[in-house]
Amino acid sequence: MSEDPKPLAPSIAMAFEGIRTAFAKEHPLFSQLNYRALRVGRGELVIEVTPTENFLDGDGIHSGFMTILLDTIMGMATWSDMDTFQPLATINLQTDTFCQALPGKKVIIEAICEGLMDDVSIVRGKTTSEDGTLLATAAGTFMVGTRSAQVSRI
Repeated sequence: MSEDPKPLAPSIAMAFEGIRTAFAKEHPLFSQLNYRALRVGRGELVIEVTPTENFLDGDGIHSGFMTILLDTIMGMATWSDMDTFQPLATINLQTDTFCQALPGKKVIIEAICEGLMDDVSIVRGKTTSEDGTLLATAAGTFMVGTRSAQVSRI
């Protein structure tokens, strides 16, 4: 991540507020999370969440939970790199999980949009525990300008 991200385009900053509100109201996963943005910049997003026991798989947090978080935050990093808001759809997402997060412990999700070309974005992300332990990494591509019913409601 760069030290000083470029500021968001004003229309994207407004869209982010709408997205935050919509996720909190309508997205079942995000309605159960205590999350906050640590950094929002042009093409960069860092979010902190504290997963609860609702997401347990054995003693740790389910790896699918990390995949959903990475997919969502990486998509939002793409939005933050745009000049005008457009719907997105995940084309490809590869995640590698190294260890499980623990319930009640903070998880940091970082995403950076490497670039937008035509109607595709390339994004990378990672999750770490509050002590800096690497939990998972991800690489993804997103189609820009899709007509998703879910995203169109935002």
